[in-house]
Amino acid sequence: MIKNSNIIVLVCALLLSACGVVLDQDTLIEKYTNSHSKFMLLDGNRVHYRDEGPDLAQVSAQETGQEASYESLEVIVLLHGTASSLHTWDEWVKGLSKQYRVIRMDLPGFALTGPDPENRYEVADDISFLSIFLAELGLDSVHLVGSSLGGRIAWEYSLAHPDQVKTLTLMNALGYPQLSWPPAIEIAQWPLMDKVMTHLSPRFLYETGLKEVYFNEAQVTEQVVDRYYELSRYPGNLDAFPKRVKAKLDTDANKIANISVPTLILWGEEDRYFPVESAHRFNQDILNSRLYVYSGVGHLPMEEAPSRSLSDFLKFIHSGMN
Repeated sequence: MIKNSNIIVLVCALLLSACGVVLDQDTLIEKYTNSHSKFMLLDGNRVHYRDEGPDLAQVSAQETGQEASYESLEVIVLLHGTASSLHTWDEWVKGLSKQYRVIRMDLPGFALTGPDPENRYEVADDISFLSIFLAELGLDSVHLVGSSLGGRIAWEYSLAHPDQVKTLTLMNALGYPQLSWPPAIEIAQWPLMDKVMTHLSPRFLYETGLKEVYFNEAQVTEQVVDRYYELSRYPGNLDAFPKRVKAKLDTDANKIANISVPTLILWGEEDRYFPVESAHRFNQDILNSRLYVYSGVGHLPMEEAPSRSLSDFLKFIHSGMN
């Protein structure tokens, strides 16, 4: 639980803040998409995703000697965490897309995908969403990677569809009962305050919260704060956030021992809210698993230690565990 004094400060700050501004949808789309961005109409959602890979001519010449296609490439699917977006994977994608087909999306309720029209935010809903999304792209075998909430979705998906998951990678993932939550998530679960937060969510709270997520505060740049703050202003996202965080995310830990696919666990040792003890529990409970823990890293190894975490991931999928 958050200390009472911190709760009072946060609540007062919210109540004294001006109402949150909903930024223009077209402006946000222009700023946070690129040439790889696509939108897919899927079960009531307009899903923002990116589908990236190598120059196929180079793949043909250097590796196969034959004409290559995206269908012939190994596929890696990346799932972000709560209040985040597909941009959290930018550094990883720079390395992965030279050799693999890499797919990432903004999950419903976040960023440019926006809120689910039916408020479907339980883990079972995310499993259904991911299943339909991958089927729409014609994918039936992927390396699945998830951070935080994305990790929770990923390991649950591997249980529901083990034949579709070649390898599973979990980064500071949800799975075991939480002793505490980041302040914004905890406050959004309170009666009345959940309604307040749909209108009052000032930028300085994003900066404060991100400095608890990243171990090295120097990585919390103006650009990073702007990204989280502005994408939360995509129409409907502020209203979706309390609904999202009320989903049952730290239950069903008893299922984890049933994971059968080869699993890599990457963990920032300095994570304040998702303790490294959970990494060791994942490693103990999953029979076919490998664990790397990074000192001096918080909740987001793919952003805080991109080279180290990507190197360990590549060694893993090349190692034969898959």
